[in-house]
Amino acid sequence: MLLDRSFRRTLIARLLSSAGPSAAAALLVAAQGCGGEPEADEAAAETRCFEWFDELGACLSREQAFEEFRTIHPFCVSDEEIVSVESEATRRDGACCYEVIVEPASPCAVGRPFSLEGQRRTAAPRPDEAGWLARGQGAGPGGLHPSLADLTDEERETLAEGWLRSALEEHASVASFARFALDLMALGAPSSLVEAAHIAALDEVGHARLGFSLASAYRGEPVGPAALPMPRGVPVAADLVALARAAAEEGCVGETVAALVAAEQRARAVDPAVGAALEAIADDEARHAELAWLTVTWAIGVGGEPVRSAVADVFEAAAKSLRRPPPAEAEPPRGRAAALAAHGHLGDAALRALSRAALAQVVLPCARALGLWRPRDLDSTRAPAAS
Repeated sequence: MLLDRSFRRTLIARLLSSAGPSAAAALLVAAQGCGGEPEADEAAAETRCFEWFDELGACLSREQAFEEFRTIHPFCVSDEEIVSVESEATRRDGACCYEVIVEPASPCAVGRPFSLEGQRRTAAPRPDEAGWLARGQGAGPGGLHPSLADLTDEERETLAEGWLRSALEEHASVASFARFALDLMALGAPSSLVEAAHIAALDEVGHARLGFSLASAYRGEPVGPAALPMPRGVPVAADLVALARAAAEEGCVGETVAALVAAEQRARAVDPAVGAALEAIADDEARHAELAWLTVTWAIGVGGEPVRSAVADVFEAAAKSLRRPPPAEAEPPRGRAAALAAHGHLGDAALRALSRAALAQVVLPCARALGLWRPRDLDSTRAPAAS
């Protein structure tokens, strides 16, 4: 899958030029992308279980269990995902257990997550909450006015759920950038990075308002976020290694992917209100991605090789994710998929495909061009020098 060429090249140019004039010479190389995806790695299976009462009868089949695990580890919410179920069930102490392949969660298309103790945190939705609707967009549920005339009830429900999930993630991103600003100050970052982090947090407030407004419009009634769950004390990054690793994971990878996916959603959207929202989101996410690459460059300049090594590990993990085949997922019928795409909604399989394309065509080429990562399989297969 090829991403929108214009937005892709513009974003690559911004990311490379943000690291300094010498990076501009690598633009042509990076813009070519990484070529075909690597061959899949073999992954070891492990045992995972879910509760199952005797009254429910026999355990689920492998196909049914895969769907059940997907509800436990949903895409874009969990930090890990079960990509396949390798065995039939065995009963164990009131549970059904299976041999499964578990991988770290794929890069998601919603931007910078707010994670605590390895878990992504989002607020619960709150019905009849109008405090997070877009301002100055007129009256009515949600403020924004997408066209609902040609949508079925099922399509409206799907769009409402999709935009609500996106809005809750954007809402959590406000907290993520607030913490990021504290991380930067605690580690002596320059004022330009701190300022950009605060501006990004305000951008995410706007994105959340757009998402809640669209979700409310499709629902026909207002919806917003409840309180964001968090402990009394939110830890900051312990050192430059931790800061750079998080910036690489959540920004250089996550927000670069988010910007490119939002641009693709915008290109496919037909509804004017949705298109305008996605255009704003894509442009902002591109700036947030640029901030992450700038942060990583600064942290390496200050912290040296330990920081560079930690960042390289992040990009190597992203490269390894491309070597795993994506899980088989059913897409909605073509007509329904087109109707949903016209309103900015893409199915999980399409989002995964776009995320993988973003890694292969932008993230990894930029990391390689900037000297932040070198494919380790190249190092391991390089012939020894002749004596």
